[in-house]
Amino acid sequence: MKIVTNAISGSGRTLYLGNELGRGGEGSVYEVKSDSTVVAKVYHQSISTIKQEKIKTMVDLKNESLLSFTTWPVDVLRNKSNEIIGFLMPRLAGKAIHSLYSPKAKLNEFPRTTFPFLVHTAANLARAFATVHESGHVIGDVNHGNFYVTDKGTVMIVDCDSFQIVSHGTQYKCEVGIPMYQPPEFQDISSFRDVVRTYNHDNFGLAVFIFLLLFMGRHPFSGRYLGPGEMLIEKAIKEFRFAYSSSAAAKMMQPPPGTLALKALPSSVGALFERAFSTEGTGRGFRPSAKEWVAVLSKMTNQLKKCSHKEEHSFPDMLGSCPWCELEGKTGVVLFPTLVALSNQSLSTFKLESVWAQIVAVSSPGSAPAVPAIPIQGISPSKSVVEQARTRKKKKYLSVVPSMLGILMLFLYPAGWIFIVLASVIFTVALRDSDGNQLKQELNQKYKEAEQAWNHLSTRWAREAGHEAFSKKMSELGNARREYQGLAGLRAEKLKQLESQQRNRQLHAYLQRYRIEDAKIEGIGPSRKATLESFGIETASDINANAIRQVPGFGPSYTRKLTVWRSTIERNFVFDPRLGVPQADIANVDRDIDAKRKKLEQELLVGQSQLTQISNQIKVRRNAIWSELVNSANRLAQADVDRKVL
Repeated sequence: MKIVTNAISGSGRTLYLGNELGRGGEGSVYEVKSDSTVVAKVYHQSISTIKQEKIKTMVDLKNESLLSFTTWPVDVLRNKSNEIIGFLMPRLAGKAIHSLYSPKAKLNEFPRTTFPFLVHTAANLARAFATVHESGHVIGDVNHGNFYVTDKGTVMIVDCDSFQIVSHGTQYKCEVGIPMYQPPEFQDISSFRDVVRTYNHDNFGLAVFIFLLLFMGRHPFSGRYLGPGEMLIEKAIKEFRFAYSSSAAAKMMQPPPGTLALKALPSSVGALFERAFSTEGTGRGFRPSAKEWVAVLSKMTNQLKKCSHKEEHSFPDMLGSCPWCELEGKTGVVLFPTLVALSNQSLSTFKLESVWAQIVAVSSPGSAPAVPAIPIQGISPSKSVVEQARTRKKKKYLSVVPSMLGILMLFLYPAGWIFIVLASVIFTVALRDSDGNQLKQELNQKYKEAEQAWNHLSTRWAREAGHEAFSKKMSELGNARREYQGLAGLRAEKLKQLESQQRNRQLHAYLQRYRIEDAKIEGIGPSRKATLESFGIETASDINANAIRQVPGFGPSYTRKLTVWRSTIERNFVFDPRLGVPQADIANVDRDIDAKRKKLEQELLVGQSQLTQISNQIKVRRNAIWSELVNSANRLAQADVDRKVL
């Protein structure tokens, strides 16, 4: 292996190189002993004249904007023969972007990450693309190794010497690219050597990485294909099978299980993804530009709200519930770890006994009084009904007179009997009490209605005037108090369970250090690794036969290769009982306990006001319904007396 110890700068000064910081396929990066702000990239082999010209041109094109977002060449490095062998560039800070959007890697590399941080980083990534494009250049080789993120969310693009550069009519092409980050129109290309890249091509890769950030490691074209055969990511890209699209069903695609839905993001963000991955995106400049993404993501930052259950969860304010709570519940994967673990109850200003004393001081409304009795004595018939009853009696008596006169006239004038009978009948019918029968029906109907009203109010009294709602709330608060008092015991129990599982926990933590992304497994390349990650299989700890069988395209052969790889790693594991329970596991327990504590404290703090409100509501309802009941009882008694008069 060739070791480079010095090189000559563009000004002719000899620079002495220190430790090798990193090694790639075409070159290595070294410390510069005289300047800690820059590093030296030195190629392993001699580079072509065109490549040397490209490096020199890039140095001439450097500007402050580019240096804010890229490790742009700032000076050439030559050997004693005056050949360019490399260049100086700003020293890189941060970590590879994959360690941020991968849920499991994020827990170790970016443990304090929140969703707003991911949105902020995505916006900064778009700003970096916009800066390159505004300078007239194309990134071309968009891939996960080219972006680094700091703990402040700033983004730096590396490997700038592969960019497509144009200067004074001369074009230096980007000759490389990874298919699963390239647009559909490039999926059949075997070589990028003669391909002219455009901003629109970059915009596809930008949309992919923004999606990876917001959906935490899920590739937009990795999903469950419902048709025959296998659907690799590259093929899905070529055929525009965006797995999260509103038209995904028409493309026979479904998102992987346990993933965020596209509609969980603001519609403006979803619309940009639909545009970026649609068939129309192949048109010149149709895909969302970097500036469009900056505007929409910056706006999205102001559209986020905190979860009421977990402070570390934030989500778009147009949603009714927290999607992260739902996903963590479904998958068992902690997406956003707690920012502060409050395992010590003394940190809280909440005083249980003081709060409980206020709760029990609220007076109960007591049992509801019995419904009022229906009055029987002292109810006189209505005046109108009495008058109608008298009229009815008069008609009843008068109706007998024609019959009696008719009988008398028969004795006096037997020959005119037919006329006498007819006259008697006519007078009797004329004096008949037809109105009385109708009145009696009306009074019976009024009684029936009064009785129904009384029964309805009696039922309502039993339902609304009782103290059951007050007693129920008091019981719930009592349960909350007991649960709160038992939190310390619950924490101790959970920690004891962790201790009993200490070996398995250590093994799990050990296996999580081995990422599939970094492994060399026969037949499992970048595309298949991205598919595994989209289905939640990122490290050796995630590998089991059942989980792998759920991933499209992974049959017995790939399952065996993955399990053999895991077994090989597991054989090197050594259990150390002295290590105790991992702090990360304890932090997870404390997070859950703290979430319960906050929820119970809130429930108990509002308990007094809720009980007072319930008690007052019961008393108000009692007064209102009691008045109605008394009136209803009187109406029922009156209706009963009136109907009996006739």
